[in-house]
Amino acid sequence: MGDASFIQVTPFFGTGPLDRAIAFYRDILGCDVFDPGGGYAYVSRGAMAFRLLELDAGARNLPGSGHAYVDVRDVDALFAELEPRLALLPDDDWGQVKDHPYGQREFWLRDPDGNLINFGQQIDSSTVPAAGKEG
Repeated sequence: MGDASFIQVTPFFGTGPLDRAIAFYRDILGCDVFDPGGGYAYVSRGAMAFRLLELDAGARNLPGSGHAYVDVRDVDALFAELEPRLALLPDDDWGQVKDHPYGQREFWLRDPDGNLINFGQQIDSSTVPAAGKEG
């Protein structure tokens, strides 16, 4: 077998109008954009990257059906950086940082097409309140 070392995962997210999706990833998440045309763009920031594909109504995987989890070193620092821009979005398109019983501290957001992205870091799950007992 040859060396099939993995480099990174870059999920495809189906989008409606590509210019709207590009603006979100550039202006809200601070991504660099490669837009060669043809209904495709590649957005990245550090080791995080997504491939955006403009889809029509007849597409098999409709826009908004994507979900990605991005592991980060300091979720609180990332949230603090993004929060002023997230506040420009509808309230139901993002959530505050929260500790979860499965040992992750994370926040989430949805892009304009509804694709879900969680950002999180591992925490000591023994310090997380049991479900339903959060204050």
